[in-house]
Amino acid sequence: MRDAQTKFPKGKVVHDRYIIEELLGTGGFGAVYRVRDRRSKGDVYALKEQIESNPQQRERFSFESELLKHLDHPALPRVYSVFGDEKSQNVYMLMDFINGPNLERLRRRQREGRFTLARVMTMMKPIVDAIRYLHHQEPPIIHRDIKPSNMIIPTSGEGAVLVDFGIAKTYEQDSTTSAIRHCSPGYGSPEHYMRGTNLRSDIYGLGATFYTLLTGEVPVDALTRLTRTSSGGTDPLRPAYELVEDIPEPVSAILHKAMAIDALERYESAEAFWEALKAYIPDIPTELVGVDMDDDATPLTEDGERPTTQTTLPPPSIVVQEMPRKVRRSRMGLLPLCLILLCALALLGGLVWSTGRWMPGVFAQTTPTIAPTAIPTPSPTATPTATPTPSPTPTQPPAPPRLAHSYNGTISNTYTSPPTNSTMSLSNIAQKGENFSGYLTVGPGLVGNNDFKGSINAKRKFHFLVTGYAGLLPLYFEGTVNKDQSLSGTYCSYRNNACDHSSGYGNWHVTPG
Repeated sequence: MRDAQTKFPKGKVVHDRYIIEELLGTGGFGAVYRVRDRRSKGDVYALKEQIESNPQQRERFSFESELLKHLDHPALPRVYSVFGDEKSQNVYMLMDFINGPNLERLRRRQREGRFTLARVMTMMKPIVDAIRYLHHQEPPIIHRDIKPSNMIIPTSGEGAVLVDFGIAKTYEQDSTTSAIRHCSPGYGSPEHYMRGTNLRSDIYGLGATFYTLLTGEVPVDALTRLTRTSSGGTDPLRPAYELVEDIPEPVSAILHKAMAIDALERYESAEAFWEALKAYIPDIPTELVGVDMDDDATPLTEDGERPTTQTTLPPPSIVVQEMPRKVRRSRMGLLPLCLILLCALALLGGLVWSTGRWMPGVFAQTTPTIAPTAIPTPSPTATPTATPTPSPTPTQPPAPPRLAHSYNGTISNTYTSPPTNSTMSLSNIAQKGENFSGYLTVGPGLVGNNDFKGSINAKRKFHFLVTGYAGLLPLYFEGTVNKDQSLSGTYCSYRNNACDHSSGYGNWHVTPG
């Protein structure tokens, strides 16, 4: 792979046509440059390069390019051509150069790091329409990485543009996998960590983006929410109105619904989400009055800052799938039935805060005052003798399954290409009720041997965390006890209460013995 010291210098001509003017960002797959076309009247483009890729990576890159070439929407970048270099085996994508700051950087420049609801609605209107456009393609296209840093606000004054389709895919109802997917913590839906994304995964990203822009805080990561709720805890995602009192509680409830852990509880479409918000701000401003724009911002960057050396861009990955008739109800691997029942009881009971505020999604109603009615005084009667009622015998909650003392099997790190397959074992397992501990050992090609602790519930779901050491991140495992008593699930590197894909992720399966 060409390193940063051998990147294209300014003035280098690529493909006998495009003059390098500036390096915009770099990543493991290559780089993005601002180039000028010397055959036309100096038109400026962005040139995305994938270097020293294998045939599978080149095929994905080319397919991503061809997919984007067929899209036509003012809030999406246009791809003009794809070409390769036979000598270097590098592949290039020529697309629109969008001059302006990304929305994450723009947010950080605002007072308190957030925008008003009216300004957010103005900026996000073209983005929501672009997502609607993608979802109505045949087959639908899921962006899967919706977040403020993937939205550019052009300095030309035109509408916002949604960029970076590196992990987009077309949607097929029945195509799922247990491998943990690339996503951005705080914006990736629970499905990213489980059995497959769908159209409502983008609704989660939309809700999380609105949440950040309105509150100035990135939402709690979906994996953390899953871990807490699956172990019987409360959802750590705070309602937006608790962070910023100016946010109307109904708007806060809309965002909470868009980020529901269960995909089927979210809005079914981008249009439905947008219409719900519009009910509380019908007159959306057409100009970004009072927004602190950044003149020297660089487009297509992953974080909120202009890169001084390198800016990481995610590798391209698109999966071809077919159009479904409707979104299928997914089985949430870490969402126990008791959580759903508790939510239903909370809604039916009109759950309220002790301060008198209603939970998001439940709205107070005015109760009419009823005039008291005179009640005649009854004549005294003999008081019957109370018959004691025997207390019912308390029902013991179901116990979690007992784990074996040791397990052996296989593990696959799907972060690498091709995946790194090896052996693994869980030994010295000691269990006390729902809690257990033991020792993880992995085979050649992988590292991470160490002690672990975890918990298991009566629904046969469990998770455990392997302690990190010598600079290695901890490893988070989750899975299920199968009918044959084997264990299977997924794992990932773990940092700041969320998956960190920098050190690996994948799936595993072990049997007692």
